[in-house]
Amino acid sequence: MILSMLLLSGVQIPDSAPALDAVKTCNRVEIRKMISSEPHRRTEFAAAAYAEQRDIARERAILLAPPMANPAAGTPAGQASTANALTQIDARQKQLDDARAIETSWRELFDEMRADFLANCNGKKDTQ
Repeated sequence: MILSMLLLSGVQIPDSAPALDAVKTCNRVEIRKMISSEPHRRTEFAAAAYAEQRDIARERAILLAPPMANPAAGTPAGQASTANALTQIDARQKQLDDARAIETSWRELFDEMRADFLANCNGKKDTQ
């Protein structure tokens, strides 16, 4: 759900191939574009992840509320429904954790590519 939510909200999942190619060819124009757009992309991801985490926590709190707050939860059918809903919430949490892991890996790669570009392309003319 988090991946679909991120895609629907317009958050772009980075593709490393163009970035790696820009570093490999010392393409200053593409590197500048990536560097200037990255903070905004990171903000969009953080906002989407925050919203999803908040929704997961809210839904879990509602499901785990004492039976007086949710009378159907005390019945066998209510307990089964609650268990199913908690399983779905746990799956959403795992998807969110995966999305965060991918984001962390991307940020590490992006920082390494930027360092590579600065170390190896400084002073070279654009090849593009």
